[in-house]
Amino acid sequence: MAEARAERIGLYGGSFDPIHTGHLILAEAAINTACLERVYFMPTASPPHKRPGDLADFDARAEMVRLAIAGNPRFTLSLAESAPEVSFTYQTVAAFAGRGYGREQIHLLVGSDSLVEMQGWRNPGEIFARATILALMRPGYDRLPPLPPEAAVICMTAGMNSISSSAIRRLVAEGKSIRYLVPEAVERYVESHGLYRP
Repeated sequence: MAEARAERIGLYGGSFDPIHTGHLILAEAAINTACLERVYFMPTASPPHKRPGDLADFDARAEMVRLAIAGNPRFTLSLAESAPEVSFTYQTVAAFAGRGYGREQIHLLVGSDSLVEMQGWRNPGEIFARATILALMRPGYDRLPPLPPEAAVICMTAGMNSISSSAIRRLVAEGKSIRYLVPEAVERYVESHGLYRP
């Protein structure tokens, strides 16, 4: 059995289509809240709840993440969910556990709305057994749902914001500015690659 690592990490998965400043604010708040030493941003190639054709190309989304987190030594791009097959959270958590991280080290960043749905995810028991849940409390989801007794959950109110990737895509499609909603490097990438244009 691998020896547990001391580093406290956050696992932050999502489509990141595109990554925006709200994602970065939340990750930094997670570092402060849970004393994390690193947050892994994990763009998902094939999220279970989205059709691949609805997303920008995975390589483009991963590159935007790389550009957005450059300069922050505690932010790291992870390609743990880059396979074209559907990625399930329990598999990702298990992969990090296999690298020697214990439940006290692995912190899974989710919104409290996702926490409500987590019991319906694939193998939720494995997630609760191997990771501490770091839940951002969202409006309308400010109470924890019934959870198994082994679940470890940290509730977080810092970092809350209303920036959304869908609103950013809509602004780009309408030819409007996304300045300050995304890092400058991401804004330039979206423009130079013609992303989200109709």
